Amino acid sequence: MANRMNNQEPCILLDLILALFETDNTDKAKEVIKNGIKRIDRGM
Repeated sequence: MANRMNNQEPCILLDLILALFETDNTDKAKEVIKNGIKRIDRGM
């Protein structure tokens, strides 16, 4: 079950990033990307 949750996280992050870019909130989008990369690195 935990793996399924982890597999959904990248899609959720990508949806959020896209929404931020669409509203021209690129600084926040960059922050979300950096945090996502850190979480992925910790997960491996």
